[in-house]
Amino acid sequence: MVNVPQDEAVNFQYDIVTVIQNKEITKETLKEFSTKVKEHIIKECVGDSLAITGMKGMLKVHWHADEPEEVLEVLKQHGKILSHDVEDMKEQYEIYKAKQKQNE
Repeated sequence: MVNVPQDEAVNFQYDIVTVIQNKEITKETLKEFSTKVKEHIIKECVGDSLAITGMKGMLKVHWHADEPEEVLEVLKQHGKILSHDVEDMKEQYEIYKAKQKQNE
């Protein structure tokens, strides 16, 4: 069960998950490459909940923001975009609140 406060629970509108491909990402360079991407996102984009995971040749970046295009432009500078998924968290929250109201 998720415990969501009754006030505004979403800081940023979109949940963004992007996978990039780059041959420079190896077992040895993964941490350094991830840090470089993280610092670039934080410098250029407004948002929260940044999480980066990776493996040889790929990074998966999770970010909450109001401007999905900003993070996409940053990530294009670090590799080829394999996937870019954007979900509207405010819409999801409104659906959640409506269901909770129905259950009262």
